[in-house]
Amino acid sequence: MPKAPISIVDAMHDPQLFGPFYQNDLTTWKRWLVLLKCVFGIPVRSAWGKKLVKECTGRDADKMPSSGFQTSLLLVGRRSGKSRTAATIVSYMAALAGLESRLAPGEAGLVACIAPTKLQTKIVRGYIRSLLSSPMLEQEIVRERSQDTFQLRSGIRLELLASDYRSTRGFSLVGCVIDEVCFLGDPDRSRTRAAGTLVQAVLPSLATTNGKLVCISSPYSKSGWPYETFKRHYGNDSSQDVLVWNAPSKVMNPTLSQRIIDRAMAEDRSAALSEYGAQWREDVGAFVSIELLEALVVKGRKEHFAMPGIRYHAYVDISGGRGDASAMAIAHQDGKKVILDALVHAPSPHDPFRAIANMAQKLREYGISRVTGDAYSGEFVSKAFQNHGIAYEKSKKNASDLYKELLPILVSADIELLDWPRAVKQLANLERRAGSNGKEIITHPTKLNDDIANVIAGAAFLANAKKITIGTIFRDSKPRQFGVLT
Repeated sequence: MPKAPISIVDAMHDPQLFGPFYQNDLTTWKRWLVLLKCVFGIPVRSAWGKKLVKECTGRDADKMPSSGFQTSLLLVGRRSGKSRTAATIVSYMAALAGLESRLAPGEAGLVACIAPTKLQTKIVRGYIRSLLSSPMLEQEIVRERSQDTFQLRSGIRLELLASDYRSTRGFSLVGCVIDEVCFLGDPDRSRTRAAGTLVQAVLPSLATTNGKLVCISSPYSKSGWPYETFKRHYGNDSSQDVLVWNAPSKVMNPTLSQRIIDRAMAEDRSAALSEYGAQWREDVGAFVSIELLEALVVKGRKEHFAMPGIRYHAYVDISGGRGDASAMAIAHQDGKKVILDALVHAPSPHDPFRAIANMAQKLREYGISRVTGDAYSGEFVSKAFQNHGIAYEKSKKNASDLYKELLPILVSADIELLDWPRAVKQLANLERRAGSNGKEIITHPTKLNDDIANVIAGAAFLANAKKITIGTIFRDSKPRQFGVLT
């Protein structure tokens, strides 16, 4: 080991340290080297490097703090080297930055690498293992847990986490990298509601050790902590604590084939501009904020039990049971307000017939003999409900239309939601997009689920739908029959 901490750039050049990982040739990584100099407070001296800094940050390289930045948001395109760089940063902070000197004797220090899913942590973990496999660094590992942990001789523990900041408790956090920060919030796999929640959880811990937070991602929707940070700090020379670096894939990785980008542009221009051009998606926006949704939750209410004399409505979303969950929501209207009464959720994998049987039992508790569901559901769904004495009616509105109906109810606070965190997460993850026909659609992000959000929107629509009743009105002294909207 070096007698004193060395810079991350020197470590990448050193054949005894990170050099073998980069095959002792950093020719194609020189743009990342400039970026890392900015993050860690290493002067950028070349005219070419200063021009790159201005292009990617909107800032003057000579005005950047000599200590680097406490928080860095690196918004770069796909296939540009993001995961390799994330692994390099955490490996450096854990093994070579001398961060153990900031700890009291016997104090446990943690360097965390956090990603939205376990699969993504495995990718970064493979790179970390390669970085630490040089003879000089291999001997510093005193214990290695195959999935996610490296315990180093210095007392620093390097751990990979899947969006769970709570695992950092009990340690002094001395460094942290969040991979794909713009894509946090998967309600079924992530314990983190959104990027802002995670960032606000780790920053106080880092502040006590003066540790750095580095967030790396491709840009996505214009919402949440990443976009707000971009707006506030990109091109802002007066910002001494936060760096925002924004660069397309080809800028950071000039060896990337243009044919790959061109093919992606031909298939989906908006997605390609985001994924390879590192641009915020213009066609994607947030549905509603999580703060608005949480204000509508009745704390502690998991179910609003059935009451006599109330007309209840139910909406279901039934899957085949393998890859997707099934869900049902029950709601009623009280004056102008929609009350969400019950939720039934069967996560995948499950037996759809057993799920339907459980739903039918809940429907009978609320005196419901008819349920509405997805028009695209298989015929088995209708027959399965009929076998339990429940009529099944196919919805005339698709999920996007139901979300559009739900939006004004949410914004006007004319709904009471149950205290189901997963339901809130799914609603918060919904996105507003421009469809191919130019009309707006509301849907869930790719690879995320909206089964609970869908049934909430459906049940709320049914409970809030205006109904026609027959009455009599006297006009011009003559009685007339009319349809009254109530």
